[in-house]
Amino acid sequence: MTPDRGNGAPSAGGRRARRPRGSLTREAVVEAALAIVDAEGVESLSMPRLARRLDAGVMTLYGYVRDKQELLDAVAMRAIAEVRVARLDVADRQEILLNWGRGMRAVLLVHPGVAGVLARRAVVGTGIFRGVETLLGPLRRKGFDAEGAARAIYAVLIYTLGFVMWETPRVREQPASAYAAQWREGFARLPEGQFPHVAAALPYLGTLASEEQFELGLQALVVGLGRADATACPDVEAPAQPPE
Repeated sequence: MTPDRGNGAPSAGGRRARRPRGSLTREAVVEAALAIVDAEGVESLSMPRLARRLDAGVMTLYGYVRDKQELLDAVAMRAIAEVRVARLDVADRQEILLNWGRGMRAVLLVHPGVAGVLARRAVVGTGIFRGVETLLGPLRRKGFDAEGAARAIYAVLIYTLGFVMWETPRVREQPASAYAAQWREGFARLPEGQFPHVAAALPYLGTLASEEQFELGLQALVVGLGRADATACPDVEAPAQPPE
């Protein structure tokens, strides 16, 4: 493990000098915490570790966050703030949901540790409300009611979180070719002819942690959400009935 190297120069006694009083901000604390989570995972984040990175005292950090749980929430909301959803004002509701999932996946691949934070903690705060509000308005204007829109947003979020947590150890923490090789090598150890259908599917099994697989599931989910909403609200975008 590489030791933390802060900004403070060593003092005459060989100890690293603390940063000047008042030079720290909450934003800097959260950014440094996110950097640790990105580099080494959420398990590596601790208040002493963060204090060393910032050349600050542990107690100083508690002037900016109440505890580690609040820090984790802030880290998650900081990462989510990077999500960009394309064409919100002009896309139809299915495209909005597709772009929401794609935007969230792109950010979680940059900050994979944040997926674990969101999966394990009920992160609720101003940043979350702002993001949900940004999605709810266009979805409601495109025909979803409030409940349907909220459930659709979170159906896509939950799917995307799960997929990134599945994808990361298979093709992000090792080469995608290594994941495919695991399938081939495992199958090669089996008696020949024992699993003929698996043999036919083998070229595809090594591609299950991929953008192609993510898109397949995301599009199926979004189409299903549209159908479920139409069933619950038959007046929304219902096909015209022929005259009797």
